[in-house]
Amino acid sequence: MKDPGLFPAPSAELLDGLAGMQRTLREVFPLKTKHRAALPGGIRRLSDYLTVDRENLPRDYMTRPEFLVAYLHYYLPWNIYRQGRLLTGLDLALKPGSQIVDLGAGPLTFLQALWLSRPGMREQELDYLAVDRSESALKVGRKLFDSLASEAPWKISTDNQPAGRKKFRPADLLVMANFINEVDRGPRGGRGSRSADGGGDASVTQMLERWEGQVANDGAILLIEPGVRDSGRSLSRIRQTALERGWRVPAPCPHAEDCPMPGRRNTPWCHFTFPTGDSPAWLSRLSHQAKLPKDRASLSFLLMVRGENPPVRIRPPKSPGKGCSVVRVVSEGFDLPNGKLGRYGCSDHGLVLLENRRGGPSPVPGDQVTIKWPDSTRRDPKSGALAILLSEGRDRR
Repeated sequence: MKDPGLFPAPSAELLDGLAGMQRTLREVFPLKTKHRAALPGGIRRLSDYLTVDRENLPRDYMTRPEFLVAYLHYYLPWNIYRQGRLLTGLDLALKPGSQIVDLGAGPLTFLQALWLSRPGMREQELDYLAVDRSESALKVGRKLFDSLASEAPWKISTDNQPAGRKKFRPADLLVMANFINEVDRGPRGGRGSRSADGGGDASVTQMLERWEGQVANDGAILLIEPGVRDSGRSLSRIRQTALERGWRVPAPCPHAEDCPMPGRRNTPWCHFTFPTGDSPAWLSRLSHQAKLPKDRASLSFLLMVRGENPPVRIRPPKSPGKGCSVVRVVSEGFDLPNGKLGRYGCSDHGLVLLENRRGGPSPVPGDQVTIKWPDSTRRDPKSGALAILLSEGRDRR
């Protein structure tokens, strides 16, 4: 059976849930007519703060009504879409009663994405703890989830505090989504000046030490970030330190060698992009009104596990065999000379440029491809990547 890859097509449950979110938002977070008319402009202003004017973004912006309403109507559904695509592709083996701790949970984005993308888990008992400094975001997130899943057997708890300030039962799965970029943003916009608990300097090692005390022996940490260079660079640094501390990093990495996409200076960074043509019409329409249309969504992520029986896994590839390697496809296809298409990938030999002729194999971001190394390799003059023709030996997983 063909492996659907890390980002299979979204399920009907995920798309139906997102299609109904506009109605749910109107019920849970009603807006006056003038506020609804101003929503596209508010989304645009928040986008500016989160990107080009980030140094002026208020530290507790999610506690401010004008930012919260913009976040709920634009960023929340798009984040559910992105996270839902990833959660569909991960092999979740959470046992009944497992504890999920979501640091920086905001309006319970991950919880809603999990419910919508994994309908097979809806009858399973789970404990979920959402931690966030914004009480407003937690409250509205709980209302949204209750509207979405009023009879869910999951035990939902919220904790209004900065992440790391309070001890809790070790998590089987520790989740941080759109969290690292907030840690890296200092209280006055400076980079790297805040720790994971909201105060003081903190290195990657210190963050990992803190997280290790919050995760069960057979546990996992899942980091999900925007698909931008800063996020890719941060996750690459965390990955390297985690490997040095004995963690395994099964995804997105197909190997434990140095990261060939560290995002430093002009180097590429690890992120995945996929089309959004199946997103709900209301969200696409609002995105265009805010002048932030999305025909592609992207994310960076890192899965770290320890122990013999971690709760999140990656479908293992077949043994690649002598002279072969598993390559994780990272980019979408792009044109090459001589009528070829190219895609960048990550391998234990470093960055790879996978070439194929039109009409040939067409792996998509997140796929695993097994390639046989030819007797002699050449390098792409633009990127320095090892260039491999897929027909020289490949097997999509």
